[in-house]
Amino acid sequence: MKKFEKIFVASWTDLDPNWHVANHAYIKYAADTRVAFFSVIKLDKEKFENLNLGPVLFYEHMYYYKEILMGVEFKVNVEINGFSDDGKFFSLFQNFYDTKGNHLAHLDLAFGVMDTNTRKLTSMPTASFEILKSAPKSGSFKILTKEDMRKHGKFPKNIII
Repeated sequence: MKKFEKIFVASWTDLDPNWHVANHAYIKYAADTRVAFFSVIKLDKEKFENLNLGPVLFYEHMYYYKEILMGVEFKVNVEINGFSDDGKFFSLFQNFYDTKGNHLAHLDLAFGVMDTNTRKLTSMPTASFEILKSAPKSGSFKILTKEDMRKHGKFPKNIII
């Protein structure tokens, strides 16, 4: 499978007060690219609904290298940075490039798949997982463990009310 990518043009509605693409727009472009990627691997909205599944985002870390201005054409790609053997945990990299190949931004994210009836993590459907396994991988690809999902040392801390 070829590295998945989608092309966009920065629009006026995505600008911040400094007249370049705002943070929320980068996240929107990345999400739109991921949804299109999941459709390619046969895990689209209809499939999620039929299987009572939904994606669960654990974290997104965005790194900005060069601003994107209004009217600039750019592409966002998806590469697999890791997955667990059981198909419950996943890590993706998404990179933003202009038409000259300049690296504009990088998104590092982790997610899982949830059973929408039980509200618990579950494995990705076998057929989709097999396609995902064949997708282009990052240079730092690894098999993930549950502990990798907390690699940044962030844990919930409840308060007593």
